[in-house]
Amino acid sequence: MSKKIYTQISLIILILFIISYVYFTYFKSIKEKPLKTANENSTKKIIKSSDDLISDMSYFSEDNKGNRYEIFSDYGTINTEKSNLIFMEKVTAVVYLSNGQKVSINSNKAKYNDDNNDTSFNGSVKMIYNEHIINAENLNLSFKNQTATLYDNVKYESSLSNLIADKIFINFVSKNTKIQMDDEKNNILVRSVINYGNN
Repeated sequence: MSKKIYTQISLIILILFIISYVYFTYFKSIKEKPLKTANENSTKKIIKSSDDLISDMSYFSEDNKGNRYEIFSDYGTINTEKSNLIFMEKVTAVVYLSNGQKVSINSNKAKYNDDNNDTSFNGSVKMIYNEHIINAENLNLSFKNQTATLYDNVKYESSLSNLIADKIFINFVSKNTKIQMDDEKNNILVRSVINYGNN
């Protein structure tokens, strides 16, 4: 066998080895990485996925005004018919408003819309906004409009008063709050909280 043929065979074997090495070390490792996507305004992180259940789910979004929204859940599922709807369990969410204020929300469950960030929380909902603490069974959050509607068994607490109502609507931009009962004949129960100090 001539030296030229021996050199050509050696080069072919070397090229095949390099191609195999690149395939098994680079392309195969990409397939095994967890799903993580990003677009201009939001990012998603989904880890430990299975056919039906997704663990450690989180979504992040920011609008053009500097408001940020983060939502996390221990686990959840994606709607098979509408892939933009995510059903979450054991949920924590935080809205960072552009004016520096922060809104924290916890609930047993939530339905998150990946297209517009609208979220329906339900089951032992707790929202903390400045010195205000509101508990309810349900909360509808519109990140785009910066509004929240809490309803069903609403209990409000602050340093000045406590109240019980059927529904509370909050506009985080204008800071307007509307409190109401489903039956107009029922009154909103308000208790003043007076702190006399240690005098």
